[in-house]
Amino acid sequence: MRILITGGAGKLAQYVAQALCARHSLVLMDKKPLPEECEDVRRDLPFLLGDLTDKEACLRATEGVDAIAHLGAIPGAGPETFAVNTVGTWNLYEAAQHHGVKRVAFASSINALGLGPYRISEKGFPLQRLPIDEEQPADPQDNYALSKYVNEITARAFHSAYGIRTHCLRLCAIWRPSWFKDYHPRPLEQLKRPHHEGYLVSTWHYVHSVDAAEAFRLSLEKEDAPDFAVYYVVAPLTNRPEPTQELIARFLPQWLPLAQGIQGNQGLYSTAKIERELGWRANHLLPKLTGGAS
Repeated sequence: MRILITGGAGKLAQYVAQALCARHSLVLMDKKPLPEECEDVRRDLPFLLGDLTDKEACLRATEGVDAIAHLGAIPGAGPETFAVNTVGTWNLYEAAQHHGVKRVAFASSINALGLGPYRISEKGFPLQRLPIDEEQPADPQDNYALSKYVNEITARAFHSAYGIRTHCLRLCAIWRPSWFKDYHPRPLEQLKRPHHEGYLVSTWHYVHSVDAAEAFRLSLEKEDAPDFAVYYVVAPLTNRPEPTQELIARFLPQWLPLAQGIQGNQGLYSTAKIERELGWRANHLLPKLTGGAS
């Protein structure tokens, strides 16, 4: 396949390009150029300068393309986040439809659920079960969470209307390989917002860059996959040395009735669906953690 990678100058794009380059023809798109010091596989790939909010740029980028790894977005809550992320995704899907592109792997976020560090209210996420799975209704409040959730709805709409297959990959904090070697968990007394549900949950989860990229490869290559799906892409264990039930008891006691099945350092998100439907596994985990406990 010829695959367009949006957000091509970003950090995740390096790993997605590496995962795809052996079997596919790739083209990158970003509104900023590759860093001058870029030494990875992207330096030899076609690169298009273009902004996703520019319809004509999207049309140029998607011409002759079979599939898209859509990574391009503002990755946090800012004044332009909602407008840029939602308009850019809409433009990209319109261009994809125009050129007959039939497959998209979209970099959504666990923030689309509404349980993230930018959540406006300090308490009260309407959690129904643990671990959290794709059946949990979303309750987004901030402009980043809303932009990702709206983009999932946009993806569903283009699938319904035009048959564009899309998998919305709800990524969490994407850790570079070097971070694993140097990681030391912050003592619990130093948590910046110990009473904020979204901050706590997002702080305790991660996924290795290579594992995140593998989710995109599987999404775009697998033939017997669902035509539309939302998936969590998260390491199965937290980045804390403390048992997860102890963390919940200390910081999220209102969730204890839902946490009876949580064991050891198990994470609060389920990846059973993506494991079952795409065959994805998190293969790069932190070594057994020590220290950092109170």
